[in-house]
Amino acid sequence: MTTPPLPTVPVTTDAELTERWKGLLTLGGQPVRRSLFLTWLRADGTMVPLCVPVEDLDAEPDRLAIGNLVQLHDVVAESEGADRTELHLAMCLERRGPAGLSPGDDAWVSALESVLRHRDGLDCSLHVGNGHTVVVVMPRRSWPAA
Repeated sequence: MTTPPLPTVPVTTDAELTERWKGLLTLGGQPVRRSLFLTWLRADGTMVPLCVPVEDLDAEPDRLAIGNLVQLHDVVAESEGADRTELHLAMCLERRGPAGLSPGDDAWVSALESVLRHRDGLDCSLHVGNGHTVVVVMPRRSWPAA
């Protein structure tokens, strides 16, 4: 049995965030559906104790649905008593397929980056998991100094 990672242990690098996703997701078999998991990191690297799955995603991204992630981000920031810019939105797209970035993932990476980073200015990152491993495909732009 795996012990889930503690949200009070800070995450300070992309590699540590990759390990955190491995601890949060159940690895050991192909996912049955395409899902986007969302969690948030505070400025000190500790994790908000919340992991939200968005399940049964289409192969092609829905930009309206991605825009709704911004509203959810704002709700989480408000519940934390933080400004929206003080939280990092960490995402993991879990789906069947290769361990790394697949051709079908490119559209998701582009849409998430376009809407969340460029249009709405959110600090965010994206990992991809296939049920056996997790890799970073859209790293965090910069990590706060420790």
